[in-house]
Amino acid sequence: MQKQIDRNGWEYFEKLPEGYRVATLDDFHKNGRKMIGMEFLIKWVRKEYYQVCKVTETLTGANLKPFIEVGRVFVKDQN
Repeated sequence: MQKQIDRNGWEYFEKLPEGYRVATLDDFHKNGRKMIGMEFLIKWVRKEYYQVCKVTETLTGANLKPFIEVGRVFVKDQN
């Protein structure tokens, strides 16, 4: 499945790509360092739309926690 671009220029997938799993907060750091540049997906509530996002310096656990708690954040499974 390939990424698509919506009319606003955002990358997304129409379905959850193979090899992704529900994320935890622990997925966003390694050895206490934020995984800057790591791609992850956030599923929209009302439709099958998985927006592609990247970890940035300004992203915090507090930003992600509400989405993670309801199972709407996905990361590529490294196993």
